[in-house]
Amino acid sequence: MTSKMGLGSVNCTSCGAGLSVLGGGRVETHVCGYCGAVLDAQDNYREIANIGKRNHPDSPVQIGQSLTLEGVEFTVIGTLGMVERYGGREWRWVEHQLFSPTHGYLWLNVEDGHLSYTRKIRDYNMSAWLSPATVERSETPPIRVYKTEQYRYYDTTVAEIDFMEGEFNWVPKLGEKTTSVNLLGPDAMLTLTKSKTEREVELTRLLPRAETARDLGFDEAALGPVGQAHPLAPYVPMPEERLLRRVLAGVAVVAAVLGMIFWFSGGRVILESPYLETATLPQIVEFEIDNTAQLAQLQFRTTFNNQWATFGTELRDPDGEVILTGERTVSFYSGRSGGESWSEGSRRSTIRFRPTQPGTYRASLVQVAASNPGSGTVSMRVSQGKPTGFWLIGLAVIAGLGWLAVTARSAAHKKRRFAGSDWND
Repeated sequence: MTSKMGLGSVNCTSCGAGLSVLGGGRVETHVCGYCGAVLDAQDNYREIANIGKRNHPDSPVQIGQSLTLEGVEFTVIGTLGMVERYGGREWRWVEHQLFSPTHGYLWLNVEDGHLSYTRKIRDYNMSAWLSPATVERSETPPIRVYKTEQYRYYDTTVAEIDFMEGEFNWVPKLGEKTTSVNLLGPDAMLTLTKSKTEREVELTRLLPRAETARDLGFDEAALGPVGQAHPLAPYVPMPEERLLRRVLAGVAVVAAVLGMIFWFSGGRVILESPYLETATLPQIVEFEIDNTAQLAQLQFRTTFNNQWATFGTELRDPDGEVILTGERTVSFYSGRSGGESWSEGSRRSTIRFRPTQPGTYRASLVQVAASNPGSGTVSMRVSQGKPTGFWLIGLAVIAGLGWLAVTARSAAHKKRRFAGSDWND
């Protein structure tokens, strides 16, 4: 903490108390912290009003303390207690005016355990002014642009001054109200403020709590507990989050593509029986398998049209042991409607299995049920050496879920930033 008491002092013309002069030649008002006298700093500190002795708002920041913002040292010269009342509730915060001989005046804000600073901007396009009435008429949250950054509507506040002490570069009045439309950007809050006499545009940025407290000369604990997360709180990414997101997305896409290729790969055909009339079923087919390292596949292939049937099979290994029993329904319908052709279903269905040993396998082919029993033909195709895409599809799912989880962190942060918005669709 750096004290600026040596820059000068005056005596209050109302109570005679010594008052530090810290704010430079543009100070217009000095409010005595002892008796509440409002003094005209441009007219020999003549008393122009008196607000009386009032309770100091809850803030550890004191007049005379200093801190460095954007490489420039500023001194605390004044304190305003602010209050907003709505719907039977009230919100209070403190605004401290800061001064630098080279960079003018700023505001240090203390609210709900957070520290932020506000500066006026002069290069905003005032033709893009946003009033509360315009907000009310808007169907979507209004957006304004300042220096290529987009700012989305956050809330509207009507605040009034509830406490004054120290020096100010204008003449504040107790109970004076200002209406502010706040818009939230990537790392700052754009505020369009209207009082009785003027319109101003301000930009507010969040300050690191612990570091700023140390710079001011007090412990972070003096700020009290942090309340609701500040809308300007920065997103804290995981280490190498962007790289991680790209890697997960790449793995998910590659694994999914390879998995689908493997999944639809039929392997090497080792048997394709002739088409049999379903009326001749059941039938037994035999085939030789020599690849037990990969899956094999039975496929029922029909010539159906506008009918269905359920086929069953019992598969025995070279030792005569039953290793598989299963049923599959084949259904295919087609036609024309409104001058257009349509079809649904498939003329094929498959059963996959893992061979237990090389040798001769026997599979039965039975029609279990049908829409037109005995009608149509069916063939059985057997393939071996079919690669499985199961693990690749599983990897794609896991990588995809990981990508979603990482991406969701950022999306959830953006959603939380606007959690305190008063916009209601």
